[in-house]
Amino acid sequence: MKYDSSSTTDVATTIANAHCDEQATHLSEVHTLLKRKDEIMGEISSDVIRGYNDTIILYLLLDSPSYGYEISKKVRDISEGKYLIKETTLYSAFTRMEKNGYIESYSQNSESGKKRTYYRITDSGRSYYREKCEEWNLTKEVIEHFITEGGENGNS
Repeated sequence: MKYDSSSTTDVATTIANAHCDEQATHLSEVHTLLKRKDEIMGEISSDVIRGYNDTIILYLLLDSPSYGYEISKKVRDISEGKYLIKETTLYSAFTRMEKNGYIESYSQNSESGKKRTYYRITDSGRSYYREKCEEWNLTKEVIEHFITEGGENGNS
């Protein structure tokens, strides 16, 4: 029996192509799911919540000082994964709020010995937090006039 290397190469190429097509289809499906993750997971748009990042952070600092990663994790946990605060957003907020006197930062070694920057709320920050809560209640009251369960306004 004569061995035909070209047919073996053709079979190998066919198998490889089928595998690549299968992988491409799988990757395409994953990509589609990732693009739709906001719908699937019910995440909050960063545009909607942008004005309340300071409020969220100050809330988390009301009882005790904390550091960036811990705050980010608490936001994710408390929101049940519906809001993930970006690192750049978080540190921009820290810088802005420290400049405005709402928080103070200090360095301290963590339990693992790693030096971390911690943030604590100031009295001015507590006042600002209360103002933002009042603003939120008013905003919520106004917006609720324009939200319906069925998605229609009834003014047809």
